[in-house]
Amino acid sequence: MATQGEDSLTPLNPRVIPAYNTFYPGSIALYRGGLSVMSKAGKSYPIEAAITLTFANREPHLRLVDFDNRLPLALHIDRIDVPPGQPLTPCQATVEMERARSPHNNNRRHLSGEIVAGQVSATKRVIVHVSGAQLRAQLPMVGTEHGEQGQIAFTLPGWTLRLAVDAQPYAFVIDAIPDCLPVTAEALETLQQRLFLILSFLRGTEIGLVATAGVDGSGTVIWAKWARPRQGTGQWRWCPDHLFAEALTDLAQAFSRLANNPTMDKVVDRAINLYLTANGTQPIDARIPVACSGLELLAWAVLQTEQWLTTAAFGKLYAAANLRLLLQWAGIPIDVPSPFSELEARRRGLGQPDAAAPEAVINIRNDLVHPPKKLSNLEWPSPTEMQQAWRLSMHYTELVILRLLDYRGHYLPRLQLTDRFAMDTEPVPWAK
Repeated sequence: MATQGEDSLTPLNPRVIPAYNTFYPGSIALYRGGLSVMSKAGKSYPIEAAITLTFANREPHLRLVDFDNRLPLALHIDRIDVPPGQPLTPCQATVEMERARSPHNNNRRHLSGEIVAGQVSATKRVIVHVSGAQLRAQLPMVGTEHGEQGQIAFTLPGWTLRLAVDAQPYAFVIDAIPDCLPVTAEALETLQQRLFLILSFLRGTEIGLVATAGVDGSGTVIWAKWARPRQGTGQWRWCPDHLFAEALTDLAQAFSRLANNPTMDKVVDRAINLYLTANGTQPIDARIPVACSGLELLAWAVLQTEQWLTTAAFGKLYAAANLRLLLQWAGIPIDVPSPFSELEARRRGLGQPDAAAPEAVINIRNDLVHPPKKLSNLEWPSPTEMQQAWRLSMHYTELVILRLLDYRGHYLPRLQLTDRFAMDTEPVPWAK
């Protein structure tokens, strides 16, 4: 902490304050008041209810608590609306909510859609709540007017932002101040998408943006978006905790530059989503084709944009040749890593003396996607070969994305077959 004398010389950072607080451990009260529930059959039910966000096993669940018990148990909800003029001020703990925790009550149900309410054009700043169970980041401590707080300041097109860790359970909060007013729904949608992509790519899994609140000049919530967030389970993170703060600011700057290139912006968006899917827990013979789809998309965009290939030439080359050129553009070695002995043996066994790792990965992808030529000779890769091909394809995907974003910091490689410590990072290949 800075001393009083230092405070007069060093300006304090504003403290990031969440719009919503927990009203009992693991649950956030988002709203209490009138709601209009529309069934799939078209019938409307006006009710007095609450919207809560509950963390069960550290997973967020958006939940409707019907105080009037007016909703039939078998009702299929199509849409939930907050009536115009209804105040969106976050509610505090209530007797009704505490009673609703009882497992014998039938007036609670999980929600799968999203609820948007309020007047977005009157928003002066936006508070985004992030699922801390997925984020788990180390944030540098900074001095604020109310003590120290872990914070990172960064910018995205049209916004000045601070990511902070809050004292409440699972709570990370982003304070976003628009560069110009009025705020539009399209601008908020773009901001949320960029935050999701950056944070998810840093963590290697889908990060949940659990609730977003637009506030006016007095801090009153006047617009809100509540939804059960996208979330996944990642198997590897190239960015360990101690690199998070620096990498976040670097990637935010890169996404700001990408905004000037709409085509490449969309390519990176889709490539990261494919990367997150391939880094999940689905069967490995499904993850490899998804990762290779991301690589083919990146090769298609980069080799033409950087004028390594014309459009006509790109279409004449095999996928493995395009991948080899993409890796050479990025400065990523194409040799089969020495620990990947099964992959090297497969390459030799197929009589491919000139082939390297890109060809080996695409060959396995082809064998998984296309039916074998003969029923009597399936020629499917072994589990070890698939595991090594998946590691390589994911290694290529994350590094090509980082190269495209012009990231020049450290990362944690995934090529070793044994676990590595989080501190065993090294510079990206093009920065050595």
